[in-house]
Amino acid sequence: MPKYLLPLLLAALLGGCASLSRPQPEVQLADIRPTGKATLFEQEFEVTLRISNPNQQPLSAQGLRFNVSLDGDNFARGASSQPFSIPALGNDTVKVLLHTSLSGWLKQLGKLAGGKAALTYQIDGTVFGVGTLGDMPFRSRGDWQLPGP
Repeated sequence: MPKYLLPLLLAALLGGCASLSRPQPEVQLADIRPTGKATLFEQEFEVTLRISNPNQQPLSAQGLRFNVSLDGDNFARGASSQPFSIPALGNDTVKVLLHTSLSGWLKQLGKLAGGKAALTYQIDGTVFGVGTLGDMPFRSRGDWQLPGP
């Protein structure tokens, strides 16, 4: 085998793997509503996530799971095994159940009592079952402005 053939094969293989990677979906909080299911230790909300697909191919997934942090503190978690599809270079909304804990709320209420007008949120999660690509992680940040007096 000529000396130059092995490096060429490796370069072709690595180039093919690189073309399989896709930009991460962008996920933002669009709405949050209480479901009415609450106990002393846990509360449930229906969250609407806006998912944007920056790829030139549709994004079809089997579900997603995520964690929400407020001002750096773990606050809530959510998951859905409901399949969804986002068009190429488009966006759509997905409704997911979100669970919070009493301790998470108490931490945030303490911050609000200190006069904060906004909370910074971060969503870390995974869209799973994306065809041959498997799972795709995502992370997004935003500010949640609190209603004024």
